[in-house]
Amino acid sequence: MSEMWINMGPQHPMTHGLWNLRVRIEGEIILDADPEMGYLHRGIEKISEDRHYNEIITLMDRTCYVAGIAWEHLYIQAAEQALHVTPPERAEYIRVLTEEMQRLASHIMWYAAFVQDLGLMSPFLYGMRDRDLLLDIFQSFTGGRLTYEYMRVGGVRNDLPPGTTAQVRQTMDWLMDRFVEYDRLCLGSDIFRRRCDDIGVLKANDCVTYGVTGPMLRAAGVARDLRKDRPYAVYDQLEFDVARADSADVTGRYLVRLQEMRQSVRILRQVVDWLDGHPGPVMAEHVPRWLGAPYAPIGREGYLVKRSYPKGLGFSAIEEPHGEAAAYVVNEGGEHPYRVKFRSPVFVNLSAVKKYLVGYRVADIPPILGSVDVCVGEVDR
Repeated sequence: MSEMWINMGPQHPMTHGLWNLRVRIEGEIILDADPEMGYLHRGIEKISEDRHYNEIITLMDRTCYVAGIAWEHLYIQAAEQALHVTPPERAEYIRVLTEEMQRLASHIMWYAAFVQDLGLMSPFLYGMRDRDLLLDIFQSFTGGRLTYEYMRVGGVRNDLPPGTTAQVRQTMDWLMDRFVEYDRLCLGSDIFRRRCDDIGVLKANDCVTYGVTGPMLRAAGVARDLRKDRPYAVYDQLEFDVARADSADVTGRYLVRLQEMRQSVRILRQVVDWLDGHPGPVMAEHVPRWLGAPYAPIGREGYLVKRSYPKGLGFSAIEEPHGEAAAYVVNEGGEHPYRVKFRSPVFVNLSAVKKYLVGYRVADIPPILGSVDVCVGEVDR
């Protein structure tokens, strides 16, 4: 039987975004795979060099359109380090609140899209229903459901309105019951098990070799999570477990994400308890007022002169829903960063596609790529 290359993209429904997967096949067996990116490149890193520090936050929401608040947190931490700014404790807890709610919203979005690729329509509808509850909470204090522009250098834009913590608790109770329903619909489905068990295997040593992180790494038995191994914000003050599995296949990645959502609920309950008992400021007192105002009047005549401030470097790494993301910010003393660089976990996870696709069948591609949880916006940037 002759070999041939086929294109699955850039408009194929399996891709969940604008990219192309080229696969070389013989009959139904995959012999080679080559991911083609660049269809969604917008030059966010270069654009950031011409924006004031707080203006870059708008770009972060559009870097990953299902985990925008996590990318805000990633960038803000690097910017604050470069600018020598320390946020108040309440702001740090609110940031963790938003990041864990974003993790839940992202994983539920993954769940809904993933099961639909397998032909299970009911879980898709249930997942989108439950995600809306989280977006309602986001909207109540950020004004947005997809792009938020909520975090600021030195803290957050505004405090939580009255009743937010009670709404979070109610939603968490609802979701914990729904997770049981998710498992029953999937793990109890013969279709799901036949299409996911022992498929798309990527062992721990291969994950480490390629730099694969997040649920894919933890599904291979490696209990690595930056919230534990390199704590940021206030994660070192919270109790939670690192979700992991040993099968290293599609089912293992499902199990890890479902367990991660349960741990996010555990974190959120601790956070809202702390917030209820600790009122206080949500912005640092000595935030540089030049953010967005690069020139200042000097002297009695009020001449405008360009400001100059202490230089600094900032590096941040967080456990965003897809894996380990990193940001590097260089402050040369001007009104905008000299250099901004990001590390996308999905870009790395997709770069190893040949390792977990070759040897399987063409029909296995949707569940395997679905288990990777592709967000093309952060891949291309």
